[in-house]
Amino acid sequence: MHGPSLPSVLKSKPATHDTTTTHDQLIAGLARVTSPQETPIYICAFQDCNRLFPSRERVMLHRKRDHNSEEDRDIITWNE
Repeated sequence: MHGPSLPSVLKSKPATHDTTTTHDQLIAGLARVTSPQETPIYICAFQDCNRLFPSRERVMLHRKRDHNSEEDRDIITWNE
């Protein structure tokens, strides 16, 4: 069973004006900059899987279970 997937390049479309976000919400911060230490991201790029995981260990558990592989290449991360 596979979940939804996105193509590597998404079609562009014109930007729309945000009419719902208030000034107070902008001041409070809707997002923030993070770092690899604070937000680990590991992506399984094996056979174009592209699922995200919080650690290399979790990627490898996924690979063994879902791909029947212990190959440790094709992992995209900013943590190493």
